[in-house]
Amino acid sequence: MQDPKKYIVAVDLGSTHISGAAGHRDDAGRFVVDAVEIVESKDAIKRGRIINVSDVAFKLSQIFRRLETRISPSKIGKAYVGVSGQSVRSIDFPIVRTISLESPIDETLLADLESEARGRVLENNLVIFDVIPGEFRVDGRSTQDPCGQYGSEVRASYRLIVGNEIHKRNIDKAFEQANMPIAGYICTAHAAAAAVLSVEERRQGCVLLDFGAETTTLSLYKDGYFLSTITIPLGGNNITRDICSLHVKESEAEAIKKAYQPQTDASQPVDWDMKDYYFDFTAAEIEEVITARLGEIVANVKAQLAGADARTFSSGITLIGGGSLIKGLKPLLSKETSLDVCQGTLLNVSLPQSVNGMASVQAIGLLLLGYEICAAVPVVERKEEPAVAPAPEPEPQPAVSAERQNSGNTKSQKSPLWKTIWDKVNEEMDKEN
Repeated sequence: MQDPKKYIVAVDLGSTHISGAAGHRDDAGRFVVDAVEIVESKDAIKRGRIINVSDVAFKLSQIFRRLETRISPSKIGKAYVGVSGQSVRSIDFPIVRTISLESPIDETLLADLESEARGRVLENNLVIFDVIPGEFRVDGRSTQDPCGQYGSEVRASYRLIVGNEIHKRNIDKAFEQANMPIAGYICTAHAAAAAVLSVEERRQGCVLLDFGAETTTLSLYKDGYFLSTITIPLGGNNITRDICSLHVKESEAEAIKKAYQPQTDASQPVDWDMKDYYFDFTAAEIEEVITARLGEIVANVKAQLAGADARTFSSGITLIGGGSLIKGLKPLLSKETSLDVCQGTLLNVSLPQSVNGMASVQAIGLLLLGYEICAAVPVVERKEEPAVAPAPEPEPQPAVSAERQNSGNTKSQKSPLWKTIWDKVNEEMDKEN
């Protein structure tokens, strides 16, 4: 009999959708995504921050019920949650520890260092969500895995993922109302990178740009290490609202944004597979609106990368997120940053045919970084049957005397009535003779 699957479960709280996913590792070590469920989060989450706790809790309950149906008979006991949004950022936290030359560095020491990083007290109502280890140095020697090495001093560089205390409190309340314990907080940007960036890309240096609905998030990598995450409070919805200023409905503006094609001849009428709509404006007006906002977002990205040499990120920029599909973004970004730009794809993950992996890349990345088992087949405890008591032996009855037995059988031993009468008649006849 095959062992039951042990699932990891994670949820990404996006500004337009909440995505939940469940998956497991197969015998070969490859990660298999078994189920993905998505519900809209419009008006409940803004720029990654929960606004309506009760609404989010209800949607989380929906997702968990649907996931359990997909992975039945396993039951979800807890789930990881991704943290992102305008208030989330990274800060450096170096630790220096003097150690004994007689003992090698072990997992206990590394766990102690990470615990110190997680226990750092922050000001301005900031809390620590996640801790990402960076470079280690043992007596000045750089290493990614210091376990087993000897030295007198170890230097550890951690990236603390921090955010507003209110942000964390609202997440906690939503999961509490959904009756689902949180297995841990994971930086969503770092998780997405685990799903789409190769080890070689991170070693050479690269930028992951997540162009979302309300925010644009940059994650920077160099020498295989996570450097920082930066959130720009602009996204695809800003472009949609700008198009609405041309006196069109939001649904129409969203359709125009998706169908937008950079025009070579601005004098031509708008015709981007929008034949079912009539618009009283020219392609030049749409071009101006969309490129103006794209230009602002790209300018912010360029400013965040201004302090780094282009050679620092020789693997270029990888795009993910719904806004990354806007036509015209790639050439504009490449021109302004002088970096190669490509669309991200999932790496080394097995998906069901019905699942659009890139639409849920954040939730899938969270699964990859999760390590605690979140769902499994419940263990049914077999109740011991109570021991059946032996039937009581019949109590001994008092012995019955032979006389009582004979007396009881007296009736059956008497002669029939007709025989008695016949005997009397014969006796009288004998007397007469």
